[in-house]
Amino acid sequence: MESDGKRSSLTKSRPNGIIGTLSEHIRKYLIVYTLLSVSVAIPVGYYTRQFTVINKGLFSDLVILFAIMTIYPSMIQLKTEGFAKELRSWKPIVVSLVYVFALSPLIAFIIGPTMGTSIGTGFVVSNIVPASSASLGYVLIAGGSIELATALAIVSLVVSIPAIPLILGLYSSQASTSIPVEPIMMSVVYILILPLIAGQITRYLLIRWRGAVTVNKTSRKYLSLTTMMSMLALIFVLVDKEASVIISMPQIVGYLIGYQSAIILGILALSILVSRLMHFSYEDHQAIAFISVTKNQSVAAVIAVFALNPAAALAPAVIPMIQPVLAIVYIHLEKGIKKLFTFSPVLRHTP
Repeated sequence: MESDGKRSSLTKSRPNGIIGTLSEHIRKYLIVYTLLSVSVAIPVGYYTRQFTVINKGLFSDLVILFAIMTIYPSMIQLKTEGFAKELRSWKPIVVSLVYVFALSPLIAFIIGPTMGTSIGTGFVVSNIVPASSASLGYVLIAGGSIELATALAIVSLVVSIPAIPLILGLYSSQASTSIPVEPIMMSVVYILILPLIAGQITRYLLIRWRGAVTVNKTSRKYLSLTTMMSMLALIFVLVDKEASVIISMPQIVGYLIGYQSAIILGILALSILVSRLMHFSYEDHQAIAFISVTKNQSVAAVIAVFALNPAAALAPAVIPMIQPVLAIVYIHLEKGIKKLFTFSPVLRHTP
């Protein structure tokens, strides 16, 4: 009986097993692993740059693969009934759209001209595209509302189709008539629709096989681990494929990193204040924050190359170096951010 009691006590103290322990370890030190991934990718990418040039298609396919693997676990956790309800939540949707298509472009408009026509235009493009493929992964890891985040991501993607040409037209008249819609639509298919369908099919099968409790709670550590590992792989590939550009233009790269960091940190700080004033819950705030500040730089790069010129692609090539790092730093502030959202008995927004 005593040994059974000890065994029971041990089980309670280590409820997650190996996968849970590994997931908690990586989550705890995610910023360290992210910086390590970037630090290794730069020299590896630089010394294998010929291989990268020859195999551009392979690297593009890897970006898409890891992007899908980053978002797929979130789609398994998505409860469709909650997602449909969040589409009617107009307050967080309006707030997020203001961040994405008004505030971020406005700041980029001010900064862009200081870096020259081509690079400046690329910087503007990088700040008017919708959420990145990793955004829902960040929300999952941070314990935010996946349902609201998915609703925000879909709305921002739809709005981006007319908004991107319009905003670029305001910034540069020569770009206003040559922005391709196809890359934006393909990004919707690759980074959201396909993982959404696959994730919901997986969710249905898992619920039939193991039950809803297992899918909603027990499987979370597995999904979180998959998201984090895929995210680290995605960061490595994105930095690796642009390593030679990063090393050859350090001053411009430094400016881009500094400017983008200021935009991300500024909007994050503002979003905390606005979310508190509007009595959004912690879960909703995290969804709004990550969907608003983490941009799809793959779409920005395609628009820059095909609609503008190759030099404009420098900004979307460099920003993936700092965007995930700042996002993960923000995830590590989870405990402090949660305390800021315990001030009010209003825990949920009202649609």
